[in-house]
Amino acid sequence: MSRHLLLWRLACCAFAALAGAQAPAVPPIDPTLPERLKDLKALIADTKMLGDMQALGLMQKLTQELDARNPKDKERLARGFGEVFRTGKLRTGPKEALYRETADELAKLGADGAKEIAKAFGEPRFKDNHALQSHFLLALGRTKDDKQVDLLLETTTRSPIDVLRGAAGEALGNYTELEIRPRREVVKAIVREWGSLHAKATEPAPTDPSAPVDMGPQNARQTLRECEGKWANTLARLTSTSHSGFMEWQRWLNKNPNWTPAKTK
Repeated sequence: MSRHLLLWRLACCAFAALAGAQAPAVPPIDPTLPERLKDLKALIADTKMLGDMQALGLMQKLTQELDARNPKDKERLARGFGEVFRTGKLRTGPKEALYRETADELAKLGADGAKEIAKAFGEPRFKDNHALQSHFLLALGRTKDDKQVDLLLETTTRSPIDVLRGAAGEALGNYTELEIRPRREVVKAIVREWGSLHAKATEPAPTDPSAPVDMGPQNARQTLRECEGKWANTLARLTSTSHSGFMEWQRWLNKNPNWTPAKTK
């Protein structure tokens, strides 16, 4: 064997060994997980709701050391936790802490958890519980799942419920690693909607006392009271710049349509 061929083979072997050493090993499937998820389901099914604290403890334990879990197990966890929202007796008042904590645990599961939180947000049994839905939106933002940006932005700019618009806008502030083009679209949409509300809120009062009462300006001011602080914080996080009010944000965006966050320059 020639010296060059021998060196080439040794180099190939060394490269293969290095690649094998660097490739992270996939954690094994947890054989106990199906049974533990059955235990969770049984606790949630208790009509007296006596096992809720135990259920919360079980979920918290199952989300420990997620890096050591097989990806398929993470999917199973997300589906199992998602069933908490859809099955069992509806929890209300202090008991609805079960749903809030479940959303928080799902947020740790990234995109897998995001699917289940998004379903919970649209769950008919929660449609009138805007405080709980707001919690779901905030948890959804913490997943940083790019596929949820459209839902969050749609809620921010179009929901008829002010607290949901504020929560969704706040949740978008987690997307500081979103690709620059969609991030610019998020910023543009929030500033545009803020501008629309600002224009309505600052309309002069009618001088004709017999004219019909227009509740639009009052409603716009109420929406802004709920949302503009949260929106401003999100804009600052996404752009790495800060401005105090809508007019400044609009002026900045007009001058910098192709802005780039300082940390990615």
